[in-house]
Amino acid sequence: MNNTIPPLANACGSVLSRARKQAVLVAVMTAIATAQDDKPSPVPSRSRKTATVATANPEYKIGTIETGEAVYFSRSMNGRKAAGGDSLDGDTLTAAHALYPFGSIIRVTNTANNRAVELRVIDRISTSSNKLVSVSHAAAEQLEFIKTGSAQVKVQLVALTANR
Repeated sequence: MNNTIPPLANACGSVLSRARKQAVLVAVMTAIATAQDDKPSPVPSRSRKTATVATANPEYKIGTIETGEAVYFSRSMNGRKAAGGDSLDGDTLTAAHALYPFGSIIRVTNTANNRAVELRVIDRISTSSNKLVSVSHAAAEQLEFIKTGSAQVKVQLVALTANR
């Protein structure tokens, strides 16, 4: 059996290299497989060792609790535009969460010292991040994890708002 790929010409008529032939073949096979798939692709959910709230059309329930790691955004981020439209300000009590709607109120509790603070969600944190939440500098001060840079926290959904 001959393992060579037959000549394949591009739109201009020149012969494509072996690597390009393979790339074209993969692209065509992917397109065919995607076209044959009757099911919509699943919405990626945020995987964590704890409970999550990720669904295609999330029905967030007040009181939902998640646990994970919190970090804070540096004051050098002040003035930058957050995903929710607000400007980041380290002196305000705000947070970034992967899933909760902008304007939602969350209670973040540092599990090491039981200090808690309520924050308004104004920004996004990547769903691929292993961090649960990113909080403002002021929130990190109240939660007492400025020196360590991060803390294990419990995040509870307190209120949903439809202002965004």
